[in-house]
Amino acid sequence: MKNAISEPRDIKLYLTAAGATGTAAVAAPADAFKAAVSYIEKNEGAFAKGGATLIPDLTAKAIILTGTLPYQVHVFTATTVMATGVYTLVYVETVPSTEDVS
Repeated sequence: MKNAISEPRDIKLYLTAAGATGTAAVAAPADAFKAAVSYIEKNEGAFAKGGATLIPDLTAKAIILTGTLPYQVHVFTATTVMATGVYTLVYVETVPSTEDVS
């Protein structure tokens, strides 16, 4: 569902690196950022169709996302508040497959 429009909800994405504090820079592949944005677009599409009841809030939940490259996956820890459109993603790692997730 990439037909979501996130701008009207004033979506906020907070992306930090694992172990970072404050506003530490994130050293992540560009494809990981694409995967994070795609994740938000999909959630916002579902939110637009059915509200927050279709997409539960997450609290420090490990998620594995794919970007545009077929030979790697990106691991994040996600905390979301769907009612306010706040996504906090902590980048953990990029690995070749789900079998390689630490």
